[in-house]
Amino acid sequence: MATPMPRFLTMSQIRSLHRRFGVPHAPLTQIAMLESAVNAPVNKNHYEKDRDVFRLAAILAERIMQNHAFQDGNKRTALLAADIFLRVNGYSLQRFPSADDAHIEGLAAAHVAVVTKKWTVEQLCNYYQSVALSLT
Repeated sequence: MATPMPRFLTMSQIRSLHRRFGVPHAPLTQIAMLESAVNAPVNKNHYEKDRDVFRLAAILAERIMQNHAFQDGNKRTALLAADIFLRVNGYSLQRFPSADDAHIEGLAAAHVAVVTKKWTVEQLCNYYQSVALSLT
């Protein structure tokens, strides 16, 4: 069976995530950088035929964090965007109704490791794959 085409998030959806769960009073300061981040996994999928949703989620998160399009809350927005992206594609990073502290701290530490360039996108991809829950 062929791997299904991933579903991608839009700029509008990521902006809404940031406003609702990030830092609502920290505006989008670089629209082109957010557009670049949103398009990065789409382009990886289109041009390289990469349908690995964990890699695509890691690319999205890394770009949101590195491009720093928002005045504040970029790491939080990146985590939320990666989780929502994975949810619409059959997986979840966050465990609800409540996640244990170690799981939350692990996700936060993984994102800090990417921002500080201690981890690559591939390492973040592997981490996502190791902690994600299948929704199917």
